[in-house]
Amino acid sequence: MQRIHIRTVLAEIELPGPTGQPVTFSLDYYKTDGTKGRKAAVRKGGLAGGAVPGPATGGFRYNVQATGTLQLVNCQNEQPFALKIDLLTHYNGTPILHG
Repeated sequence: MQRIHIRTVLAEIELPGPTGQPVTFSLDYYKTDGTKGRKAAVRKGGLAGGAVPGPATGGFRYNVQATGTLQLVNCQNEQPFALKIDLLTHYNGTPILHG
């Protein structure tokens, strides 16, 4: 079975779509209570906790490094949420390799 590395996932999420807007993708993950979750349509979100990135770093990478979470927006209801990177299992249906 083919897998996608987490670094590739994080890079693809960062790329803009054809119209310049963030790309939409699906994620499967484990919640912190151990249950499985799935978001069918999400996109990259904003900064966590009002953090301001330095001039040499993008806001997205800043959040990943500082908190270990992805800041996302659910495209179905426009609600922001965060997911821990270590708990992601599938990106667009493809298993994620974390090693």
